[in-house]
Amino acid sequence: MSKFYYRARDQKGSIVEGTILAENAWLAKKSLTKSELIVLELGRFNLKIIFNEIKNYLGGFFEQVSLEEKIVLMSQLETGISIGIPIIQMLQLLQRDLDNQFLKDALNNITNDITEGSSLNESFSKHPKVFNQTVIGLVKTGEVSGKLEESLGRISQMIEQQAKNDAKIKSAIFYPKIVIFVLGVVFTVAVYFLIPKLKEFLAGYGADLPPITKFVIGISDAFVSYWYVLAAGGLAIYFTFKKLISNPVIKIKYDRFILKMPLIGKIFLLIELNNLCVILNLLIQSGVPLIDALEILKDTQRNDLFKIALSNAIQKIAKGGTLSSGLDDTTIFPATFRNMLSVGEESGRLEPILERMGRYYQTQVDYKLDNISKLIEPILLFVIFGMVLILALALLLPVWQMNKAVVGH
Repeated sequence: MSKFYYRARDQKGSIVEGTILAENAWLAKKSLTKSELIVLELGRFNLKIIFNEIKNYLGGFFEQVSLEEKIVLMSQLETGISIGIPIIQMLQLLQRDLDNQFLKDALNNITNDITEGSSLNESFSKHPKVFNQTVIGLVKTGEVSGKLEESLGRISQMIEQQAKNDAKIKSAIFYPKIVIFVLGVVFTVAVYFLIPKLKEFLAGYGADLPPITKFVIGISDAFVSYWYVLAAGGLAIYFTFKKLISNPVIKIKYDRFILKMPLIGKIFLLIELNNLCVILNLLIQSGVPLIDALEILKDTQRNDLFKIALSNAIQKIAKGGTLSSGLDDTTIFPATFRNMLSVGEESGRLEPILERMGRYYQTQVDYKLDNISKLIEPILLFVIFGMVLILALALLLPVWQMNKAVVGH
C-alpha cells in the first residue's frame, strides 16, 4: 500500500485535502470518487500536507493550534448553537474558513464521530492536542445539563484569559530576548572574526599574553575548531535533561526548583494559583461535583507538585474531609489561600471565594509581568557590561603591554 496526497472538492463545493492509502493512483482516485469527492490533484508528493505531517510529528516544537484559534472556534460554536444551527452543520461550516490543516482535520474527524453517534465531549477527547481535560469536562457537563452554549462561553472566557497571560509573558520577555539576541550576535562576531584576527596579529610579536587574552583566545579556538563537539554536547545535555525529568522523582524536584527560582518562580506560582481558582470555579458553576472537578483539574496540571496536592485533597474529600484540609499537607499553597478556601467551605460560598481569589491572583500576575522587565534589566546590563569589559581588556591589554615594551626600549 502506498500513501497518496489528494486535493478534492466535496458535494458542497468545499476544498478538502488529505491522504489516502491505496495500491496505486487509479485505485486511490476510485476510492475518493466513491466518497463523493471530485479529485483535483492526486500524487505521492504534496509539500503543504507533508509539512503539516512533519509539524504533527514534531508536535513538541510547534504550537499546532494557537489559543487565538481555540477562542474563535469556541466562540463560533457558542454562537451557532445559540441561534439553533445543528452541531454537525456548524462544525462543517467552521472547517471551510480554517487555514490550519491540523485543526481542520481534527474538526473533520469530530464531525464524522458525531455523525456516527458519539457525543461532542467524546469526540473532543480523541484530540488531546486541541482540547484539554478542562474543556472536555465543561463540554460534557454542558451536554448533560442541556447548557452546552453556556459551557462553551465559559471555555472561551477561560482560554481568552490564558491568551492574555501568554501575551503579557511574551511582552515581558521581549526586551530580554532582544538583548540576548544582540549579545549572541556580538559573541559570534567576536569569536569567529575579531579574536582570530587578534590572534594572528599578536602571534607576530611573540610576546607573552595576559591571562584574560589567553582565556578569550582559548574560547574562540574551542568554538572555531570544535563547534561540532560543542553542538553535540549541547544536544546530549538537552536530551539527557528531557530523559531525567521523565523520571517522577526528578520531575518533582525540578518542579519544586522552578517554583523557588528568583524572579520567575513567584510568577509561575501565581499563574498556577490563578488557573486553579478560575478553572475550579468554572467547573463547580457548571454543576461538576467537587471530586470530579478536582480530577479534571489534576489532569490539566503541568507541575507535579500541584498534581500530588490535588490527589491528596481528592482522597481526603472522599473520606469526608474538606478541600482546604486536603491541601494542608502541602507547602506549595500559601496559608492565605488555604484559609480563604476554608472560609468559603464553612460559609457555603466557595464559588464567590474562588472567583475573588482568581481576580486577586490575576491582578498579582499582571503586576509581576508588567514589572519583570524592570527587574531583569539590571541583570542584563551587568551581563552586557561584563562581556564588553572582558573583550575590551582582552584586546587592549596586549596592545598596552607592547606599547610599554616599545617605550621601555
